[in-house]
Amino acid sequence: MRKYLFSILLGSSLVIGCTKNFDETNTDPRTAPDVPASALLTKGMLDVSGYDYATWRSNFIYTTLFVQQFASTGWPQGDKYFYDEGYSSAQWADYYPTTIKGLSNLVNKTSENADEVNYNSAGRVLKVIAYMRLTDLYGDIPYSQASKGYTEGALTPAYDKQQDIYNDLLKELDESATAFSAGKAFAGDISTYNGDVALWKKATYSLMLRLAMRLSKVDPATAKTWAAKAVTGGLISSYTESFRIKHLSGTYDNPNSHILGYYVGARTELRGDNFKFSKTFYDALNSTADPRLKILFVVPTVGADDPETDTPGLQKGLPNGTNPSLLASGELKTFSKLRKGFVDATDDNILISHAQTLLLQAEAAERGWASGTPATLFHDAVFSAINQLKLYGIDGSLFNDGTNQAFANAVPYAGTLDQKLQAINTQYWIASLLDGRESFSNWRRSGYPVLTAVNYSGNYTGGKIPRRLQYPSGETGVNKTNYDAAVARQGADNFVTRVWWDKP
Repeated sequence: MRKYLFSILLGSSLVIGCTKNFDETNTDPRTAPDVPASALLTKGMLDVSGYDYATWRSNFIYTTLFVQQFASTGWPQGDKYFYDEGYSSAQWADYYPTTIKGLSNLVNKTSENADEVNYNSAGRVLKVIAYMRLTDLYGDIPYSQASKGYTEGALTPAYDKQQDIYNDLLKELDESATAFSAGKAFAGDISTYNGDVALWKKATYSLMLRLAMRLSKVDPATAKTWAAKAVTGGLISSYTESFRIKHLSGTYDNPNSHILGYYVGARTELRGDNFKFSKTFYDALNSTADPRLKILFVVPTVGADDPETDTPGLQKGLPNGTNPSLLASGELKTFSKLRKGFVDATDDNILISHAQTLLLQAEAAERGWASGTPATLFHDAVFSAINQLKLYGIDGSLFNDGTNQAFANAVPYAGTLDQKLQAINTQYWIASLLDGRESFSNWRRSGYPVLTAVNYSGNYTGGKIPRRLQYPSGETGVNKTNYDAAVARQGADNFVTRVWWDKP
């Protein structure tokens, strides 16, 4: 620390003592004053995909455990509903200083150049993904004034209403989809689309459908308008068209794999038994003889790093809320965990899947908001969700297309509207494994699957499954006026206050 302070003082004295050639002296030769849009796009895509900081905390420790896809004796914060300020604020702390700032720079830089319209449109779509994650987790957030500290002096940005944010995000997608141009430059795209404008448009409309359906309870008229527009615009049409960010082993590992992976440099959360499949998730698949059970579930045959077995009779899920002291020595290792082939460093990160999109379209069609035959869309979605697992490079012998297609066609889809919505959104929960933030949002929006809350001693919510994350505590100091206004409008800043679109 003394060396650091000394360097600051020394630097200050040099500036004060020498003003000759001031411009040259104060230009850092290591910086790039005009970073190409392609480089900004690549960085923005990696930032949106995420790194281990927020992925570990908001995606795994909190949201995958909230919705009972996984269970954990090592991370009670999500499994048993305990508050941790650093974990709760991780997505905010990760996205605002880097992701939102960088994408805003990309969009601003390319907004006046017609030749860079694809960079501009892609940047806007990526911003929608980032802001959607933020507002879905926290509710009202800085939006219209965010990232304007340098350009406009907005050092204490107002918190926009979630309703206003959603309306603007939908507009952003509409304008971006229209603006994409096949005749313009589009380098630096590290998604599996590789600069294919037609696929980017499909992903944009698929994301529009996701936002539209989030409003199904709070504003059905707006949901209907935008769902119809999205379906008409053209959606992702196969599991291989799912919007995926590519990753490289090393600095740019897949963020999920970096938390759960088995390779050098990854954390040991999966290898060390900190994340087991939840009994809720296991029961949902086992009760229907779902072929994904054999594809996803394994237990070690001897120890944590020893060969895995997918023998059906050995699989079982860990109940959420399990007190580790009640488990016999070594018993934790007998519960199922995710097959390690799903957490390789080079795995693509799926942000918008074909299966999710089909399921949302099925619901929209069932409600009379969009075209399509709901039952066909539903069964196609289940089959696509199974095929989606092939994208991880898993042993092909685990897949039998004929058997899987027959299973998908036989998944029950009948009865009342509510029964059909339960079928749709339970499948959405299964298809969204590894994207806990999206699973958490759609569960709150739809109410399905029906989950039984944990009521562990000393929990933060009074035995209720959380409905949001809490704002960073620092906001009460650096942005108190706007923070207070948001809390007064939205409700108490805790885990059980519902965001605007989350209606009973």
